[in-house]
Amino acid sequence: MVTVACSNAAPVALPAREETRIDPGQLAGITTLCIDNEPSVLDGMETLLRNWGCEVIKAPDLALALAAISKSPVMPNGLLVDYHLDHGNGIEAIVELRRRYGDLPAILITADRSPAVREQARAEGIQVLHKPIKPAALRALLAQWRMMMASAAAE
Repeated sequence: MVTVACSNAAPVALPAREETRIDPGQLAGITTLCIDNEPSVLDGMETLLRNWGCEVIKAPDLALALAAISKSPVMPNGLLVDYHLDHGNGIEAIVELRRRYGDLPAILITADRSPAVREQARAEGIQVLHKPIKPAALRALLAQWRMMMASAAAE
């Protein structure tokens, strides 16, 4: 048996915490081209990005990405590309897209953590996010794209 003394003390009221609000329009106006050979991953990425206010062009490979861009009324502002594609790899796709459309910011999404992939991406100026993707990390990189767009427009 345990005996505990009772107290008449009132609970301490803690100050209300201010919630950090994320401005959903912060990423509005960004158009991303997403390439992944897994349809469920593409659909999930599209849902996430659209919830953040982004426009999305999606394709399972480079050839269909080129076709989707040609049909789109807007050009992508950046590229989100999976490393493992059915034909070629994401770095090759990014290099070709940049050759055609200019030096677009790009993020390589990969489960491959080998130094060779990381070095090849770095040599091409491609940022790398490892799977599973943390939405906050992706959002931070997209916010950098937004700032680059704003500073380019101001010039």
